[in-house]
Parts: sequence; structure tokens; C-alpha cells
Amino acid sequence: MARAEEQKAAANAANAARGPGDWIAIVVGSCVFTGFSPVAPATVASAVIAIPLWFLYPLASWRAYALLFIALLVVGAWASTRLERMFGHDPSAATIDEVLGMAMTLAAVPMTPAVLVLGFVLFRIADIVKVWPGRALERLPGGWGVMADDACAGLYAWIVLRGILHFWPEPQLEWWHLAVVAVISVPLVVFRKKLLRKYGKKRSRLGDARADFTRSGGGPGSGASAAR
Repeated sequence: MARAEEQKAAANAANAARGPGDWIAIVVGSCVFTGFSPVAPATVASAVIAIPLWFLYPLASWRAYALLFIALLVVGAWASTRLERMFGHDPSAATIDEVLGMAMTLAAVPMTPAVLVLGFVLFRIADIVKVWPGRALERLPGGWGVMADDACAGLYAWIVLRGILHFWPEPQLEWWHLAVVAVISVPLVVFRKKLLRKYGKKRSRLGDARADFTRSGGGPGSGASAAR
């Protein structure tokens, strides 16, 4: 009991020490708390960001896409760097990198349900497999490493998606597609523990921060309020 009280007090003290910039980094870096998901936060973030991309895309020109990617890269690197300082190297709560990866994957392609699902699947595969130089890019300093490997995965997924659309211009969702997804999902579920050990990110300690943020209404001074 005493240990639990000590841990709670330590969590409240850590939250109280966070300034406005830290809270902004938590909200932005976790893609509005998708990084808090207890199961597959990167996958959850990739699926969630597909919704606004559905309404935002297509953009007017390649210059607009480039500006969007640069903005996501810079803001994401800043937020991820702060999250690393708070919660350790490449924390699972940092899901802003999935936002950049999905944005790149779906750039200048027809925004239909089938293409959206196909792009999502391709990006998640590319992000997990990390084709060269994805793994090497993870070693870049701070949040740049967090963002760069997903940018690489997004680029590979976009290339494959464009290739598929070249030979299959108007993909449609059919019942057998769901059957294929089910067949692929079975080994992923069966071997999920081995896959997570090899490819999964270390879980970050964001539960106390989220509870504190929610309990106080979500403000940079929330930790201090809880401590008082």
C-alpha cells in the first residue's frame, strides 16, 4: 500500500513539473491520445488519421503535399523529442510519426474506401518490416529518428500503392477481400507475441499523465492541481 502511494505521489509530482509545452507535445505527439491505446497504438493512430485525410485529400498540388509533409515532420520531431525526454527512447505513445506515414502513403491517390484500406494495410506492413534504410533512420537523434523511419515506410507504401493502382485503377471492396484479410490476420494473431518482441515499441508510462490530464479537464497545470 505504501509503495502504491509513493508511486502515485511520484506520478503527481512529475505531472506537476510539466509545463504548457510538455502538455502540447503530449497531445500532438500522441495524435490526440491515440498513443495511449493499450493495444496497437500505432495501428490505432494510422486508422484514426485516415478519417481526416479522407476529407482533406486530394490537395491542389504537389507543393501543397510537400508543405504538409514538412510541417508534419518538423512539428512531429519537436513533439517526439519532448516525449522521449519524458517517457524514454521512441515511446509507443509517440504516434505523430504514423500521421506523417499515412499522409505520404495516401498522397495524390483516389480517395475511395478500397484505396484507403489498401493504403492503410501497405503502410502498416512497411512500418513493421522497415525496409532499408528504415531501421537505420531510427538511429537519428531525438524525434527525427522517430519521424524518419515512418516517412521512409510511407514512401515505400506509396510506391507500392501507385504500382497497384496502375494495374488496378478502380479497386473495389469485395467480400473475398475480407476473407484474404482474415487469412493474413490469423498468423499475425497466433505469432503476435513474437512479432511484438521483435518489432513492437516499448510501452511508455503515459497512463498516469492521461488520467491526470482527463481528471483535471486537460490543462498544463493539471498535475499541480492534483498534487494540491
